[in-house]
Amino acid sequence: MQEINKTEKIDLEKDKIDFEKEEFRIILNSRSQRVTSPRIKILKILKSNHKPLTIAEIHSKLSKDKIDLATVYRTLNLFSEIKIVNEIDFKDEFKRYELVYDRHHHHHIVCRKCKSVENVETCILDDLEKLLSKKGYSEITHSLEFFGICKNCSN
Repeated sequence: MQEINKTEKIDLEKDKIDFEKEEFRIILNSRSQRVTSPRIKILKILKSNHKPLTIAEIHSKLSKDKIDLATVYRTLNLFSEIKIVNEIDFKDEFKRYELVYDRHHHHHIVCRKCKSVENVETCILDDLEKLLSKKGYSEITHSLEFFGICKNCSN
């Protein structure tokens, strides 16, 4: 097995970042949108997190980049309109956002105490969607969120 030295590791990481940037450029260009630094940075944050994030959470992760809150709002509204992100409402005052394009269909469970969010990978409603499709419905979607108290808050 060949050993990788530190400079090669850095180059591999740079290649990954370059690939990711190019991936985001393709997504934005395919939807006739300009590629800007704030848009790329927001997409990176959404891609690197495996749970829906609030605008405040996204903005705080951008603090060192000095991207203002209004830009985050406008960008997420645009991404929602062009179907790059899902806008999720857990009925708690805060909309949350997650990427659509690289994620499979899933639902969420939200802790009513600490507000932590976990993905629920299984969907029992897919069969129902197929049944509705056979009845002639098209472009069927659904949204299902669970609420409970997580293990940490139960103790």
